Amino acid sequence: MKTWKVCVLCIITGLLAVPAVSAKEECAVNSGTEDALASTVKDYIVSPWTENILSTENSVSSLRSTQYISQGQTITHNVNVGSGVDYLEVDLNWGDTSDSLTLSIYTPSGSKIGTYRDNYDGSVNGRIRLNIDPSQGYVVQGTWIFKVYGESVSGTEDYTFNVAQH
Repeated sequence: MKTWKVCVLCIITGLLAVPAVSAKEECAVNSGTEDALASTVKDYIVSPWTENILSTENSVSSLRSTQYISQGQTITHNVNVGSGVDYLEVDLNWGDTSDSLTLSIYTPSGSKIGTYRDNYDGSVNGRIRLNIDPSQGYVVQGTWIFKVYGESVSGTEDYTFNVAQH
């Protein structure tokens, strides 16, 4: 019986020791990373698309792409954003509400702004349409990355993807 108690005590001690070590390492890594990110990451306000005074026709530049996607597939769209851009208007449209796509957005520095689904604007209509506004100044210049993911697709789904720079 004594051997059994020693074994249980060793297991409990081992389980308690692992989280404490991991927590210390995680805090040490995050504390340095947060300071570095705070100085380089720009805040963005992502909102469901609303008609602005400027229309897509008055955009600085626009990228339009038509693709086909299947279940579990990710298609990456790289968009070069120039200087002096006030906001981005993003439109992912597949129209088929029986399939589900997601859109993940990354800044040129690799910071993830977020992942968005069809219901982001409050309705399920086979479309993700949103505006990306910097909290101050202009949109960061460089190559933005937009990843379209086939979250739930039967067969293949065609979609159009457009980013207008205003």
